[in-house]
Amino acid sequence: MKRKKKSAFTIVLVMPSYPLLGVMLAAVAVAVHASIHSHGENQSLASVTQTARWILNRMTHEIRTAAAVDSTETQISIIPPDDGSDVQQIQYEFSDSTLYYRQTINGSVEESILLGSADDVTVSTFHVIREVGLDWQGLPCTKSITVRLGLVIDNQTFWVTASASPRRNQEY
Repeated sequence: MKRKKKSAFTIVLVMPSYPLLGVMLAAVAVAVHASIHSHGENQSLASVTQTARWILNRMTHEIRTAAAVDSTETQISIIPPDDGSDVQQIQYEFSDSTLYYRQTINGSVEESILLGSADDVTVSTFHVIREVGLDWQGLPCTKSITVRLGLVIDNQTFWVTASASPRRNQEY
């Protein structure tokens, strides 16, 4: 009777595959780690982008619809149109690494912090440039406001800039 020859892996065949398996698992671990790190960076960038978009959209909308706008390098004062809301003044001010939003309603000032040191995203710079022109009556007025905002997250600074012109100062 003939015996069938059995084929099987021997320890001599299996042992050389362990270092190869280790190299492959290390490569997979490096790829997963890079992917997780990249995801975290993308989340941070998305947070900064969303914060900047929200703040600058709010500012530019209020500037465009303003009856009058004045500013310094770190502050914007807006006189809103008389629309029955009793808001007499809106102010954005950067002081001590905090961006404040203030509304004067019927002589009473309501203050809130848009961004401060306790937030994930902080403000490093708030720089306002005001361009002055003449209105339709030949009187000086704000022609445009440009805001440059430096936002910091994870020790990285991202710069965003927005400009707006008050529409009510223009001749129609």
